[in-house]
Parts: sequence; C-alpha cells; structure tokens
Amino acid sequence: MATGNSKITAVRLPLGIVQKIDALVGKGNRSRFIAAAIEKELKRKARLAHIASAEGFIADDLDTLAFVNRLRATDERRK
Repeated sequence: MATGNSKITAVRLPLGIVQKIDALVGKGNRSRFIAAAIEKELKRKARLAHIASAEGFIADDLDTLAFVNRLRATDERRK
C-alpha cells in the first residue's frame, strides 16, 4: 500500500473480524484489504444512489422484455 497518498485512521473493529481478515489475507495486508472492501462498498452505494435518482426514468407499465427486444433489433452490431 502506498503511504504517500494515505492517512492513518483509527477504526475500531470487532476482534473476530480482524482475526478473519488476518487469516484470509495475512496481517501485513490488512489495510489493503480493508481499503479495497471500503472502496467496493462506496461504489455499490454510489450505484444504488444513481439507480434511485433514475427512478421513473422508464415507465412502470413498460413491457421490459419488449423494450429490450426493440433495442436489440436496432443494434447495428447484431446485423
């Protein structure tokens, strides 16, 4: 893990979680694993927020299968 663009942050975790992380990735890789897990969760939350903001973009009464089939029929790559 690069130390040039990072900040030490104290986080309290249950001992069992720390032991599971260490058993999985080793004590020397704990920070890298936790940072990757947090990044993954941040991306997931951002996707959910994006989906929530797009609510109503497609009408609820739309036949989704028919819509997808129309899109596929107009896709130039499929011709």
